[in-house]
Amino acid sequence: MPLGLPPHLATRTTSTAVARAGHAAAAVCLIGVGIIVVSIQAYLPEFVVWPALLVLVPMIVLLALLERAPSSFIAASYLVIGGLCVFWYTLIASIQLDTPVANDDYTIVLLKIALILVIGAGPRLGASMVWTTAGFAIGELASFFALLWLGSPWRIDVTTIVVWFIVVGLLAVLRVDLLTSRDSQIELYRAARDEMLADVRRTFEARATALLHDTVLNQLAVITTTQRALSHGARAGIRADLALIVGQEWFDVGDAVEHAAGERAQRLRAAIDEAAAGAVTVDLSPDAGMFDALDGEAFDEFTRAIAQCIANVRRHAGTDAAEVVLGSSSTEVSAMVIDDGRGFALDERTDGRLGVGTSIVGRLETIGGSAVVWSQPGKGTSVLLRVPVRAPGDEEGAS
Repeated sequence: MPLGLPPHLATRTTSTAVARAGHAAAAVCLIGVGIIVVSIQAYLPEFVVWPALLVLVPMIVLLALLERAPSSFIAASYLVIGGLCVFWYTLIASIQLDTPVANDDYTIVLLKIALILVIGAGPRLGASMVWTTAGFAIGELASFFALLWLGSPWRIDVTTIVVWFIVVGLLAVLRVDLLTSRDSQIELYRAARDEMLADVRRTFEARATALLHDTVLNQLAVITTTQRALSHGARAGIRADLALIVGQEWFDVGDAVEHAAGERAQRLRAAIDEAAAGAVTVDLSPDAGMFDALDGEAFDEFTRAIAQCIANVRRHAGTDAAEVVLGSSSTEVSAMVIDDGRGFALDERTDGRLGVGTSIVGRLETIGGSAVVWSQPGKGTSVLLRVPVRAPGDEEGAS
């Protein structure tokens, strides 16, 4: 199975690799024949066998062209000229050495193997099997007619048949493997796509749940606890929350509006004051520059999580004071929200508590952040919020 290659690339890549391996092996066969001819000429100088080297030149040239610029025309030319070379070599070897030559002599076998290993010029393994079979047939026919011309007997060349069978068998196995792996890879891609969509869906659901908690549930709490007509500020807050829910801005992941550092500090202060609703005094001394490292989405979720912490102080802590301590490093921006209220037992109150589990912890997890809560009855509550900063170049890469 190809190592992670897409199905549309796996066939071409595998076929190209097999073809190059076959061409390299064919070149070795031709070079081997040349070495044998040179050795015979050097050992038996009284015989003139060097003309046999001439048959190797066109085959090597065409093989180099086939490797450099594969095409059906070059492959066909290689097979035709290769067949003529086998015929010519058989005649030269028999006439110059004055000995009968058989079609299974090792030098002739090497030439025929070089024809079998042409593999082909196309990107498909099925076509390569056809080219290999054509090379086998042309090599055998060329040697047959040469022996027929010389009047020598023809016999079955077992070695060439075995090589042809191995090459065709290898191509067939690769073909079957590619067909099966293509189906498997399609299933893997589909599973990866479904998992990605599920992650996106979970992110949207977590964001929607947190937003509903921060808006609808908060406003319902205001309405149910107000004994008289709602104030103008409360009505304006409800309208703003409804506009936010009806709109799509909160739904667009990664498209949050960027703001300058000073403006971000003002937006954080405004969100905290709105969550405090005049019932809690919040001590905040933000460093405006620390927000530069956060992208728009991370800053918005970070701000909403801090505001929710203040809203929890107002509703549950039984105190009118809280403190927000901001900090930053090269890898993250953090906020510690501290109150000296009544506190609560973590094992009794955090499990299934929507405000903490979804509107704070779950909200930060959607942007890669985290939240840790420390609290004891009668000793107040502390919440540490942490958000990773964007790496240098993320903004450029995103654009």
